[in-house]
Amino acid sequence: MPSLSISVVIPVCNEAGNIDDLLFELNRTGLNIREMIFVDDGSQDDTLSLICGQAEKDKRIKAISFSRNFGHQAALLAGMRVAKSDLTVIMDGDLQHPPSVIPIMLAKLQEGYDIVSAKRVNSENEVALKRWSSSFYYRLINFIADTNIEENVADFRIFNRKVLSSILEFREREVFVRGLFSWIGFRNTTVPFTAPPRKNGKSKYSWSSMISLGLKGAVSFSFKPLRISLLIGLVVSLVAFGFGIFSIISYYENKTVPGWTSMITAVMFMGGIQLLVLGLMGEYISSLFTEVKQRPLFIIDRKVNLDDE
Repeated sequence: MPSLSISVVIPVCNEAGNIDDLLFELNRTGLNIREMIFVDDGSQDDTLSLICGQAEKDKRIKAISFSRNFGHQAALLAGMRVAKSDLTVIMDGDLQHPPSVIPIMLAKLQEGYDIVSAKRVNSENEVALKRWSSSFYYRLINFIADTNIEENVADFRIFNRKVLSSILEFREREVFVRGLFSWIGFRNTTVPFTAPPRKNGKSKYSWSSMISLGLKGAVSFSFKPLRISLLIGLVVSLVAFGFGIFSIISYYENKTVPGWTSMITAVMFMGGIQLLVLGLMGEYISSLFTEVKQRPLFIIDRKVNLDDE
């Protein structure tokens, strides 16, 4: 059986210190890598120039450069759109996704799976707060969203052409790639890996970025937040109705005492619930607004070793 060709899609942003090491590790795997597609997501350092220098020596190295930063999820899709091989690997370019895991994932894929994802079991030097916050994040997202997102399974996976074609059928603008892979189904499994200490650069996902990505995933794959807000509104309305009956009875029994505290507490509570519901509705409306405008997911400024394809 001939060896299946592999495309490796690597979004990068300010990863100049990791490019050479990453290419070295990829070549060490000994796999039939047909192309290594770097997607430069608006880097401000020498990332793109280093990639171009390597691409002159190795035509398997290809690059797409965005006109500005459009985000990690858009970069993944841009790379997948030009992947030509039998199998596709998506991974980060900061060496937190070790290339040495790819042969293990490939072996699992050859057992008959369509998608094999790498699941981080732990990270060297990872603090307890980060582990707890990550666990809480996934539990919250899975509670809100209808599509289950497995904990500690990020965008490091290998999949066949059938899966790639299915992913590329999506035309939505609010992209949550790991949610798409969960939603499409197919036979999938995971393999564990340990993320090594970061050698260069820093994480591109801040707390605000993680919250934003989580909201995007929840809004894209579930109406549950709206239903929860409806339930909260129903419960509060029933409590308010009961309190109204109690107030009327107390009035006729001459038991009412003017009270500023109870009034202001009730007003603030009701106001908070209303703002919460309006905020949830705003998230869905903003997502709808983005989809209706039909703007492109990204703008490509430059291609390297891809112009003839």
